Amino acid sequence: WYQRRVRGLQKIQNAAVRFIYGRLQWRGVTTLRKDLHFLPVDLRIKFKICLMVHECLNDGAPSYLKELVQREASNPDHDYDTRYDGTKLMKDHKNKFTSTKRAFQVVGPEWWNELPKTLREVENKNTFTSLLKTHLFSIAYE
Repeated sequence: WYQRRVRGLQKIQNAAVRFIYGRLQWRGVTTLRKDLHFLPVDLRIKFKICLMVHECLNDGAPSYLKELVQREASNPDHDYDTRYDGTKLMKDHKNKFTSTKRAFQVVGPEWWNELPKTLREVENKNTFTSLLKTHLFSIAYE
């Protein structure tokens, strides 16, 4: 279901790019999308979710969203836990239903934890937004 929706949205984005450039339908649009600095739809969704998580962690989001993401706690039994870096989020694995796996409290921490640590440490929203788009742009077109 989700992938079908994303494919449909990607077709719409591709049609918009073709319209902007006046291209025929059977021509590829990846390089044109890159020239316009458009992220593919799946990465645009990831961008928006990661930005929402950033706002939750930096007091820029409503409390009902902040409650859905929590930082990972260090292990008190070990003085030095090499896996703990202070920027990762706890994952919500309570429910295994497909619809729940797409919920913000599930994909938000999962996608946040996939980001490089240097990006997760940025507190300024404008800087984070710029670096996140650059990071996702490099994933999409490199």
